[in-house]
Amino acid sequence: MSTKGLIKGKTVRKLLSVLLCLLMSASLLTFALADDADLMLLGEAYTRDEIAAMPSVEGAYTYSASGGERTDTVKGVLLEVLLADVDDDAVIDFQSVDNWAGISSYSMTKGELVELNAMLAYMRLDGEEWVDYSRDTDNGPGFFALYVEGMRVAHAVNIVALAGDVEEPEPETPPVDEWIGDASPDEHDFRIVGMVEQPGYFTMAGLIEYSADFAQTKEYSWLNMSGSVDKDTFTGIYFEDLLEKIVTLDCCAAGIIVTAEDGYSSAFTLDDNPSGVFWTDIEGNKMMLAWNGTESRTDRNIVDCALPRIAIGQKNADDVNRSSWTSRIIEIRVSAFVDMRGFGWAAEAVEALAGAGIVKGMGDNRFDPAGNLTRSQFITMLGRALCPDAQTPSEEERVFPDVDYDSWYGAFVKWAVDEEIVFGYEDGTFGPELNLTVEHMLLMAERAGLTDVPDGVDAAAPGWASRAQAAVVVYALMAQ
Repeated sequence: MSTKGLIKGKTVRKLLSVLLCLLMSASLLTFALADDADLMLLGEAYTRDEIAAMPSVEGAYTYSASGGERTDTVKGVLLEVLLADVDDDAVIDFQSVDNWAGISSYSMTKGELVELNAMLAYMRLDGEEWVDYSRDTDNGPGFFALYVEGMRVAHAVNIVALAGDVEEPEPETPPVDEWIGDASPDEHDFRIVGMVEQPGYFTMAGLIEYSADFAQTKEYSWLNMSGSVDKDTFTGIYFEDLLEKIVTLDCCAAGIIVTAEDGYSSAFTLDDNPSGVFWTDIEGNKMMLAWNGTESRTDRNIVDCALPRIAIGQKNADDVNRSSWTSRIIEIRVSAFVDMRGFGWAAEAVEALAGAGIVKGMGDNRFDPAGNLTRSQFITMLGRALCPDAQTPSEEERVFPDVDYDSWYGAFVKWAVDEEIVFGYEDGTFGPELNLTVEHMLLMAERAGLTDVPDGVDAAAPGWASRAQAAVVVYALMAQ
């Protein structure tokens, strides 16, 4: 393989390697190791000692690392020996214990691997002493590292196989018990999603059936800005009962965003403050999701609703409230934050990242979706999503004088620099507190592997990136 080919391969590898440690990810490859094996080689199980008993060599491999080039002197078995009976044009696949997606960039022909002196190493030279190679991962220890000239080390390799011998699993259809209701995520009239133990997908008939044990008929007084007053009769279910008895709220839930068919949305807190979900109005009623009631202010007939509507009581007799009622509801999204109104396009991403501990609020159950984003904040979001086990660097690895490497973001700065997702400035600083533009945020995300700009983010927009945009970008990167 030429030098140009290696450089090209490294670029592709960088786009893949950021899926390292991805939460909720599953390996693209499946191949079971024998219980007592450390390596599967062409379908045969081997222990570390059995590999070490094969003809071994020592070699020095130089590759890029944080702070510049690094050279490792290692001992192991050349791929040429391990694959002696394999044709030179056969493509070789590798897999690591921690299911690192970036290892796919090492899939070359045997001939290319031999030309690049590829070695499966099991010892390295530490000063003047040889030490066993071992790397702990969430999936267990790995005892072999793959060294290839011109490429960084592939750690914890446990499978070497011919391409095609390792099968991709068939995509699984989620079982029906992953949600409740009579409909599905693909076809429904109304849904409850977000921070609930099980989402709900319903037809209108199904919503009524599921809510039958908690249904109530109540009268709600209203007052318009014009001074008109009256009472509407509604049949439905209190939001409190819907959220606590039909679906179960996540412990971190703090608010809901209610969205209508035309895209209009309203936000309500999960508390007993005025207009909160658990608040009681002056007539003893709570907020209701109604499927039957008075047709309009002028038409007093009682009709069935094609889609549900919200009924909200009055705080006091002078409270103008009817104009705030929302009709034709298609979604209730439960959120960890109470300030997401107007950011429904980002709500799914924010909730998913919050549930995984990747993003945190700004206090008082607020996310501040429109707030600016600093370099350290975005790098931390990327790191928590793609490499949550990033380690605080040693003193020798700390390259930026303005980075507090012992802080909440320090380990992720080192990780991002190692992966060439971010670089410092010409004066040798990192600028952790500098705000990011949309363009700069997307550049970092592209280096981390993002292939398509997600909906809600305008790549050409001037100005600073927002926290909501950052959440959508990181969520899209994880979903890839």
